[in-house]
Amino acid sequence: MTSEFLRGQVQLLFKRCNVLRKHLQLLNNLPKDMSLYVNNLDAELEKLAHDIKLIVEDPDLGVDYLLNNQINTFRRYTEQVNLIEAYPLNLLDQFNQKDLYFYCFAKYFCQQIQYGYEPPLVSTHSNDYFYAFTTANMISLPLCEDEFLLAIPDFVHELGHIFYDKNEEDIFRPFAEVINTYVQEQKQNLANQSSSKAYQDYLNLLKKTWLQEYIIEFSCDIFATYLVGDAYGWSHLRLILQSHSEIYYPSFGEEGTHPSDEARMRAILITLNELRDSQQAQNISQQWQQYKKIVLDSPNEEYAYCYPDNILQKLAQNVINVCDKVGLISYQKQPSQDGNLPFLLQQAWKEFHNNPTEYAEWEEQKVKTLKSMLLPSTSNRPLVT
Repeated sequence: MTSEFLRGQVQLLFKRCNVLRKHLQLLNNLPKDMSLYVNNLDAELEKLAHDIKLIVEDPDLGVDYLLNNQINTFRRYTEQVNLIEAYPLNLLDQFNQKDLYFYCFAKYFCQQIQYGYEPPLVSTHSNDYFYAFTTANMISLPLCEDEFLLAIPDFVHELGHIFYDKNEEDIFRPFAEVINTYVQEQKQNLANQSSSKAYQDYLNLLKKTWLQEYIIEFSCDIFATYLVGDAYGWSHLRLILQSHSEIYYPSFGEEGTHPSDEARMRAILITLNELRDSQQAQNISQQWQQYKKIVLDSPNEEYAYCYPDNILQKLAQNVINVCDKVGLISYQKQPSQDGNLPFLLQQAWKEFHNNPTEYAEWEEQKVKTLKSMLLPSTSNRPLVT
C-alpha cells in the first residue's frame, strides 16, 4: 500500500467528520433541550477531526515500519466516526414525536431514580427489540412501544448496560475473583474424579463467557430489578413466553451472548429476596414454575455447573451495593403516586394481573395521561429548534 493511498483515505475520513458536523448544525427539527446532545456530538466530531488531521499532517505517514500501526489507528477512528453517523446522528436526523416522548420518559425516569449521569438518547426505530449502544449513550426501542407499558422494564435493563459501563470496575473486579475461585474449585473437583479433558476445557469456556458476557447481562437484570422490582420479573416472563422455549440454553460447553433464561429468572428472584421482597418473588416463582412444567425443555446433567445460586447471589449483593453506593433510589423507596414512573411500571403489572381482559383500556388511558404529563405543551406541533 502506498503512502498516497493511505493519506487520501485519511483525508476523506477528515472530510466525513466535517460533513457530519455541518449536517448536525443544519438540523432544524429538534426541541431546544436537545441542544446539549447536539453540542456534545459536535464536540466529539470536532475532536475526531482534529486527531485525524494530525495523522494527515504526519510526515511519517506511510513509512513501512509504522504502516501497520497507522492502519490500525485509521481503522479505530473510522469505527468511531461510523458509530456516530449510524446511531446518534441518524436518530437526530429523523427525530420524531415518539423519540421525543421516550427522551422525556428517560429523562424523567433518570431524575426519579437519581441516576446521576446524562440520560440516554432513545430511538424508536429498533428492528431487534430493545438494545443499548453504550458508547453512544443511546437505547433503541421498537417502533410502537410508546403505546404500551408492560415491556418498558426492559428499557431499564438496557439503561443498566450504560450504568454497568460507568461502574464496571466496582462490579467486575470483586466478582471476577468469585468466578476465578469457583472455576478453579470445579477444576480441582473434576480432576480428583478423573474427568475428561473436555470438562476442563468447558470450565475455561464457562469462565471466559461469564467474564465477557454473563456478568454484564446478569448485572443489568439485577439493576432493573433494583429499580422497578417485580415489574422486571414479570416483563422477563412475558418475553420468554413470546420468544422461545429453550430456557436452559446455553448450558455447559455452550457459548452465548446471554445466559440462559432459567438462570436469569433465578437471578431476578434472588435479587428480590436480597431486597427482602420475598412475597413478590414468590408470586413470580409460582407462575414461573407452572411455565417450566409446560415448556418442552430440561437441563442436562452438567447444567448445574453453569449458574449456581450462590454465584448469582454474590453478584446480586455486589450490584445492589454499587447501586446503593452511587445513590440510586430503589423501587421500594419510590413514592406510590401518579407521575412516579418506577411505581407506574409496577402498577401496570398489578393492574394486568387483577383484570387482564380490561387491562388494555386501562393502559390506553394511563399512556395518554403520561404523554400529557411528559411531552411539552407544544408537542403536537412540528419540532423546531
